[in-house]
Amino acid sequence: MPDIHSSLLIVQEAELDGEVLESFAPPERQRRFTTLGEIRKDIEGSVLVITPKMAQEALARRKTENASSSKFAVILWANNPQQKMDRVLLDHPQVAGVLDVTCSKEVVYAAFKSATALLRQGGEQRATQMLEHVLEIGRALASEKDLDTLLGLILTHARHLTGADGASIYTRDSNGKLYFRLWQNASTRATSDAQKALVGDYSIAGHVARQGKAVMLDDAYAIEPTAPYKFNPASDRSIGYHTKSLLTVPLTNKANEVVGVLQLINRKNNPDAVLRRPEDFENHVLPFDDSDRAIAMALAGQAGVALENSMLYADIENLFEGFIKASVQAIEARDPTTAGHSFRVADFTERIAVAADRADAPGLRDVSFTKEQLRELRYASLLHDFGKVGVRENVLVKAKKLQPAHLDLLKQRFRYARASLERRAYRRLLELHEMRNRNAGEFEVRRREIEQELAADRARLDEFLLHVLHANEPTVSHAEVSAELAEVVTFRFPGEDGEELPLLHDFEFADLALSKGSLNAEERAQIESHVSHTYAFLSLIPWTKNLANLPAIAFSHHEKLDGSGYPRRLSADKIPVQSRIMTIADIYDALTAGDRPYKQGLPAEKALDILAAEAKSAKIDTTLYRVFVESGAWRLQR
Repeated sequence: MPDIHSSLLIVQEAELDGEVLESFAPPERQRRFTTLGEIRKDIEGSVLVITPKMAQEALARRKTENASSSKFAVILWANNPQQKMDRVLLDHPQVAGVLDVTCSKEVVYAAFKSATALLRQGGEQRATQMLEHVLEIGRALASEKDLDTLLGLILTHARHLTGADGASIYTRDSNGKLYFRLWQNASTRATSDAQKALVGDYSIAGHVARQGKAVMLDDAYAIEPTAPYKFNPASDRSIGYHTKSLLTVPLTNKANEVVGVLQLINRKNNPDAVLRRPEDFENHVLPFDDSDRAIAMALAGQAGVALENSMLYADIENLFEGFIKASVQAIEARDPTTAGHSFRVADFTERIAVAADRADAPGLRDVSFTKEQLRELRYASLLHDFGKVGVRENVLVKAKKLQPAHLDLLKQRFRYARASLERRAYRRLLELHEMRNRNAGEFEVRRREIEQELAADRARLDEFLLHVLHANEPTVSHAEVSAELAEVVTFRFPGEDGEELPLLHDFEFADLALSKGSLNAEERAQIESHVSHTYAFLSLIPWTKNLANLPAIAFSHHEKLDGSGYPRRLSADKIPVQSRIMTIADIYDALTAGDRPYKQGLPAEKALDILAAEAKSAKIDTTLYRVFVESGAWRLQR
C-alpha cells in the first residue's frame, strides 16, 4: 500500500471510491471542503482534488507567493464528463490528472499514484534545493568571525528558509546560562540587541537549551498547562504583536553540546505579507511543519558550529588584546614617566586613520582601511615602543642631560673645589700670620685681600653650580651653549699636590652642551635602537594573515619623508601610510604629554605649530597632518 504521509483534500462534489482513497491516506488525513478558504492553511504538502476554477485560483496564489518548487499536487475534478479543460491548466507541472464520475477505480488509483509521485518529486527537488541553500549559508556563516554580525546572519537566513516573520537567537555561556541576544521582525521592521539578557529556565528557549530538543507550537497562547515551559507575552504587548506559531531549535556544536537557541516566529503563507491587524495573523500565519523543522535543524547544526567558532575566535581576540595590553604596561612600567603614551598614540592613530578613510582630499582617495586593517594598525601603535625592553634602563629613564650619578659626582667635585680653595687661602693666612710682627699694617691689608678672594671664589663656585644645574635641564627646541657654561669649563682649582684641576670634564661639558633633549649621541643611538628591537621582537611572533604587516608598520614610525628619520632613513615612497599616520600621533603625544620629567607638556596649539613646521619641511605627511587637524583627531581626552 502506498504511504505518502500527506493529506487528501477533496472538494465536496467529487465522487470517489473510499477504498481507493484509504489506500493513499487514512480517514483522519482526508478532508472534504466546499471553498478554498476552508483549506487555505492545509494546502501545503497535500494532494488536492478540486475543480478547474479552484485549481487556477490555487496555482495563481502559489505563483504570487514566489514559491521555488511545488508543495502540493492537483487532480482536476470535472463535474461534467464532457467538460472541456484549459490546455494551459492541463500542462501545468503540478496537475497530475483529470477525474470524473465515469472513471473506474483503476483510473482513480492511477491518478492518485501520479499525484503522490509528483508530490514526492517536488518534495525531493525542494529538499535538494534547500540542502544546497543550507550548505551555501553554512559556508557564509563559517567565514564570519564577528559574533554580532554572525547572529544577525543566522536570524536572517533562518527566516528566509522557513518563511518566518520573526526570529530570536540566544547564546549560552560556559556556565550554562542562556542569554537573549538578538531578534528580528519583518512586520515591525525592527531589530533589537538585548545585550545578553538572562533567560529563565522555564521559558521555551530555556527548556530547549536544557533538553537539546526542538519544540514546535501551532499556537503559543494555547500551551498545555502541564507543559514544562511557558510563553511570556510581555514582548508581544510591548510591540503590539501576536506570536502564534513557534519553532524553537537548539544550536549545537561539533560535540553536540547546546551553545545557543534559535526561535522562529509566525510562519507565513506569503513572504511579503505584513502582520499588523488581527486578521493578518489569522489569514497569513501557518503552523511550522516537519519540513520546516528539518530545515531549521540543518541550519542550526551549521549555525551552532559557526557560533562556537565565532565565540572561540572572540575569546582568542580578547586573550590576545589582553596580552598586548599587559605587554604595553610591562614596557611602560620600566619607564613610569611615559605611562599611557602607547595607549594614547594608539587612540590618536586610530582616529586619524578613520578620518583619512572618510576624507576625499587628493592623495587620500585611495586610502581606505577595513575593520581588520584598523585593528592591525591599533595593535602596531600599541606595540610601537615594544623594543624599549632592549634599552638600558638608565638611558630609558634619563630625565636630565647628566646621569644622576654623574651629577652627584660633579656636586662632590664642586664641594672639593670649595675645600681646596679654602685650604689654599688658609695656608696663605697662616704664612701671613707668621709675618705680622714685621709690618702690622701690611698684614691687615693682605688678610682682607685673601678673605675677599676666597669669598669671590666661593660665590663664583655657587654661581657655576647654578649654571651647571640650569644647563642640565633639557630643552625641547635647539638652544645655544651659554657663555657662563663656557666659563665653567675654563675654571681650575688646586689639587692635593698643587696641580690645577678642572671643574668639568670633557664628557660632562659635552652632555651639558646638548642643544636639545637630554641624550648624548651614544645614548640617543641606544634609544633609537628600540625601533629595531621592536621589529626584531615582533617578527618572532607568528602573526595571523590579517596582522602580518604589523611588524613593518611599527618598524617605520620614526622614519621621515625626507629620509632624515631612523633607523633605515627610508625615502617617502618606502614608508607605509599606516606608519606615516602613527608618526604624527607619536610626535603630537610626545610634545603634549605633561608627565615627562625633562619637560613640561606643550599647549595643543604650540604642538600643532611644531607639526606644521615638520610638514612644511617635508618630514611628515602634509595631507595626513591636515586630516589630523581638521578632523579634530588631536582633541583626545587625557
